[in-house]
Amino acid sequence: MDFRRIKIIFILTFAALNIYLLSVLLEKNATTLSFGTESSTLNIEEAMKADDISFSALSSDQEKIPLLKTDKGSTLESDQSKLVNQTTVFEDGVLFSTLSEPIPLEIDAEDLAIVDRTPITDFILQGNVLHGAEYTFLTYLPLRRQLVYAQVANNIPIGDSTGSITFNLDPDYEVISYEQTFAGTAEVQGNSRTVISQKRAVEALYLNNQIPANSTVRTVQLTYYRTLSLSDMDIYSPMWYIELEIENAPVEIRRVDALTGSIITTPTVTLPSAEAQVKAKTATSSALLLEEEDSSQTDNAVD
Repeated sequence: MDFRRIKIIFILTFAALNIYLLSVLLEKNATTLSFGTESSTLNIEEAMKADDISFSALSSDQEKIPLLKTDKGSTLESDQSKLVNQTTVFEDGVLFSTLSEPIPLEIDAEDLAIVDRTPITDFILQGNVLHGAEYTFLTYLPLRRQLVYAQVANNIPIGDSTGSITFNLDPDYEVISYEQTFAGTAEVQGNSRTVISQKRAVEALYLNNQIPANSTVRTVQLTYYRTLSLSDMDIYSPMWYIELEIENAPVEIRRVDALTGSIITTPTVTLPSAEAQVKAKTATSSALLLEEEDSSQTDNAVD
């Protein structure tokens, strides 16, 4: 056999295969790079409008944002005894609190919008919530009757529920309880990195079939989310927090990694199990009943 000839044939075959694979790779890269061109952006916006998707003007600006590191200190559990006029239980990293006195809010009856959040703001800033000054209003979910506040780190809210306060309203729209998480003290890690724009984040959602027809993009906000959790610290990365409003349906929340443009499809936070939540609520209810019984016995003794 002519081994030299066979060797040459193999070499030529592999060379041709490598050239083909290189051309495929270059074609793929060219397609990816063309995503952000003005013409493709206009086409995506037109397609969204054709699907009756409403949205305000989206910025094309790209900011530079650093990663964050937070400590693992569980101050909520250790400091909950400082809270007064509320009954608390700490379960699975979440502080559950039931208020002794509800906080009434003024509501627009037609669209269920909250007219004034001042009573809640005052409640937070008057020391009734641990680390309250570190949180800012994030969103109101009317069908769930919830107001969500987010912990602020590096002047940017944390949008994945690892640093949040969720206030629960009763049917009369009075605040009766809340759940709180705290990410810890944050510090900047390394150099700032360029994030994708608002427009690119929304386009990424649409191209991945994450924005249904006949919906409204009501919020597009730059936030942080936890990307790595270790025994003594967590790492946070920039994320676009996007709310979608669909008629007669709860607000849907979408999240896009602000560095890569990838869709975040799995929750970054493991919420307390249903059993833990029931346990916490049962414990707070029992504590309130005990308080009422003690109060009643005291009143009878006075009489």
